[in-house]
Amino acid sequence: METVFDALKALKKASSHEIAARLEISRDDAVTELWKLKRRGEADNKGSMWWLTSEATEAAPKTTAEMLINAIEQHGPQSADELALMFGITSRRANSSLAMAVSKGRLIRVNQDGQYRYCIPGDNLPAEPKAASVTETDGKAFPQPAGVALPVREAETQEEIKTESVAVTVQSQSSFIRKHPDGLILPSLHVANRELRRAKGQVQKWERLCAALREINKHRDVIQKITTGDNG
Repeated sequence: METVFDALKALKKASSHEIAARLEISRDDAVTELWKLKRRGEADNKGSMWWLTSEATEAAPKTTAEMLINAIEQHGPQSADELALMFGITSRRANSSLAMAVSKGRLIRVNQDGQYRYCIPGDNLPAEPKAASVTETDGKAFPQPAGVALPVREAETQEEIKTESVAVTVQSQSSFIRKHPDGLILPSLHVANRELRRAKGQVQKWERLCAALREINKHRDVIQKITTGDNG
């Protein structure tokens, strides 16, 4: 995956806006990475334009998945953000390389102290890991063995997983969520969509009723005369 360094190398000179557009990232992220390169002496700028220094273009080692695995072997479990900081790369690039290593069985991904970290299989596992409950599309849950990694999507970071907001939303829908000794059993997407359609239908009925009542209230005097038989 192309990094800010790679983009600068290809463009020769570029602004943070051009870098952000090329990599499809925010300008703030591009500026942050550019300043990291400058602090390491790999890039320089004048005004809004950035370029690589001659030292950086002469020898720019590429960070590989093997290098990340070796770092984990030496330093123990690491998160994608920690490895990105260690090698001076983006979290997205670290996640991509780590996901490939997980798919090949070289690494496993575990939850350690509320943060996802990558470990060598059979070694460096968190103490007393807890089994997680994984929900399938039919709404049934089954235990996930401790230390077994789940598939990792590219660019999936801790910040992107809005756990707290999801938990609040799920718990508020108690009418169709069942309790289980190991935790909540979530409904399938089909059931959730069905409940959503049902709720929208109820809302539409009440909206029509309110509209009808408003019209009736506008002509309350006429309706009262009709119902009482008053022709005066």
